Amino acid sequence: MIVVDYSDWVEDIHRKAKQLGVVFLQLGFSNEPARRALVASDLSVLSVNEYMESNRANANGTLVIDAIEKFVASTADVSLGALRERVFSDVEHGTRVILLSRAPRIAFPDVVGSSLLDDASFAHAPVLKCQGVEQLPTCAEDGADPMEVLHRTLKELGSELCASLDRVIYENSLIGEAALGVLKARELEALDGACITARTGSLREWNFPKYLMPLKDALDVTLADDVEPQHNLAEVSSGLWKIERIIRREIRHRAIAAWDRNWRQQCLKGDLPGKVLERATEAAYLGATSIKQLRDPLEWLSLGELLQIKDRTEIGDLGLQPALWRNFCAQIMPIRNRLAHMRALRPEDAAEVVKWQRVLELRLVRDSAKARS
Repeated sequence: MIVVDYSDWVEDIHRKAKQLGVVFLQLGFSNEPARRALVASDLSVLSVNEYMESNRANANGTLVIDAIEKFVASTADVSLGALRERVFSDVEHGTRVILLSRAPRIAFPDVVGSSLLDDASFAHAPVLKCQGVEQLPTCAEDGADPMEVLHRTLKELGSELCASLDRVIYENSLIGEAALGVLKARELEALDGACITARTGSLREWNFPKYLMPLKDALDVTLADDVEPQHNLAEVSSGLWKIERIIRREIRHRAIAAWDRNWRQQCLKGDLPGKVLERATEAAYLGATSIKQLRDPLEWLSLGELLQIKDRTEIGDLGLQPALWRNFCAQIMPIRNRLAHMRALRPEDAAEVVKWQRVLELRLVRDSAKARS
């Protein structure tokens, strides 16, 4: 097996901790030799739970808090806020802290207010330039199976980042610098930490052959095997639920204003009345023979079908300019489709949903209230 000297890198991590007080270091399964070298150096190592015990002794010098990745799960029995309070209290008394995590910063859920992971300075894993999975440290130095290492590494990166990789290298068919150029800074930081990419100065490259086939194969298996709900699922699903309910409500108000008691039959056109009646009678309205017998036919429309009703002059744009509706469709419809088909959500999905929910609350609800006053 290959033996690598990590002493210079370990010394650099110690130096950064002394200078900066608190550093975040991502070292996952692809980099087990570097993790061992750091833990074996002159410092104390505690798990999060050990560190948070009230009767623990004060650490002298540099302290490693290991298993920070536990905070990726919403079921963690300690909050990041409580950890942050204790860490900065210790730093004020001279302790230097290294937050050691197998997961990258982008995998953690957002924290309201100040976040320990954002406040900490970022420390880099050893820079490794190679041309294949078999050259990753855990493979080359420990003899681990290359595809198992890559599969476990992708799982540590998190489903949101894997979804971004899926979009870039599968959906968009990008490779090389073109693929890296559309990923965000935190995503690139995570790939560097996992040895999937390597950066030298301003140049960043994939640590794989040109067409990324090993990465594609591992990504295929990782995404297919992932059955755990993502931490932003609740926010995305509740936001989409409210968005669709707001649009449906405003269309219903306008339809009633235009057609009064006949609005159920009049608001839908083309083949939609037949489709809606079929869906409703199959699922709930077993005895219905006409669309006018449905309490609200709009509830049986998809979001795309619902938005088609805006084309009717009696309904109109609901107070939102056509350009904004085009942006809405371009940004929200793919997220809704991902959720409808139980595909992995992307890191930016929650922010997009929250943004558009707020836009509709401000514009559609306000304009609707004015119209009825």
